[in-house]
Amino acid sequence: MDILNNYNVDVKASLDFWGDLESYNDGLKEFRDSLDEKLTNLAYYKDNQDYINYGILAHSTKSEAKYLGFMNDAEIFLRHEMAGKENNVTYINDNFQELEETIKRIKDLLDKYFNNSDNTRTILIADDSSIMQNFIEKYINNSYQIIKASDGKETINALENNDIYALLLDLNMPNVNGFEVLEYMKDNNLFTSIPVVIITGDDTEETIKKAFTYPIVDVLNKPFNDGNITRVLDSIKNFYK
Repeated sequence: MDILNNYNVDVKASLDFWGDLESYNDGLKEFRDSLDEKLTNLAYYKDNQDYINYGILAHSTKSEAKYLGFMNDAEIFLRHEMAGKENNVTYINDNFQELEETIKRIKDLLDKYFNNSDNTRTILIADDSSIMQNFIEKYINNSYQIIKASDGKETINALENNDIYALLLDLNMPNVNGFEVLEYMKDNNLFTSIPVVIITGDDTEETIKKAFTYPIVDVLNKPFNDGNITRVLDSIKNFYK
């Protein structure tokens, strides 16, 4: 957060709007990933004298910047919004470089922010099926770093050597199974710091009841869909609240 605060980003006000850091970071990532396209379109509208759409895009960029706490930069986008609405060709042409530099500065800042290790959260996906691993990764790799393990031994090794934000754990794995991993976590008091979601194709009452003898946060029953993954991610977020 210091990276943003030092740039005078109003993080506190933004968190009041977004509700939690996870949602705020998602908004920052979407904004960062859209900036190149925004700049390309603004240049296109300027060069083609399409000042109505220039003003509209400057307006939406200003609004997104404000929601994310970039208040000073929002003022720059506001001036270009008004210039577009007023067909102020002179202002747009004379100050377009300022707009380019502002967008580049924001993008560089956000790249630095997300490359900072303090803002990287790692989810460990432990499943002996690469299909299951890849399906889950597809829906969460834009928000988290991913580590994969194919059996319980690899899972325990990953827990010992990485800062794990959450564990998605299959119960039926070779060598060391999921219940043995749960026992390892219990013995090492890891449940207080790492939320665990069980992945299983065995939804019998006996298996689920046994899984919930450990302080897991949710169960992801196979087969599952993206909606199910969203639900367990919410369970993980609730663990940290």
